[in-house]
Amino acid sequence: MSPLRPRAAVSADLPAIVALDAACFGNPWSLDVYREELERPLGRLRVTEDEHGLVGLACTWIVADEAHLLRIVTAARARRRGHARTLLQAVIAEAAAAACQQLLLEVAAGNAAAVGLYTAFGFQPIARRRGYYAHPPDDALVMRCVLADSIPRPAS
Repeated sequence: MSPLRPRAAVSADLPAIVALDAACFGNPWSLDVYREELERPLGRLRVTEDEHGLVGLACTWIVADEAHLLRIVTAARARRRGHARTLLQAVIAEAAAAACQQLLLEVAAGNAAAVGLYTAFGFQPIARRRGYYAHPPDDALVMRCVLADSIPRPAS
């Protein structure tokens, strides 16, 4: 398979984005929310695809000198194939190119795979929000990656 290349989402992607989000999150965003994200000047919406269609999504805000990763998701059928890693690399590169000093995110504390991915990219937990997630119930870890002159790479 050819290397994964995230691309900017377009309006035609919105139904697939909403379906992917609903399949993967207990608190899915609506079509209207994603439409707003696509049109938001500070927002960045990136997707990846496989031979069957859209399978990855990352939604980020770049605000002043900070970036905030709001959503990152990979379809169940495409997990462990590099989509989340590729999207995260693209998010980090875009934040660094925008002169962001740090990238922040929240992740379910019990999501070991996601926490492991973020840790491999240099993110560190800086806070815990008890009872943040309702479906399923879990705490949120607030994690931060300080962006240096070079793009962080995952630890080997």
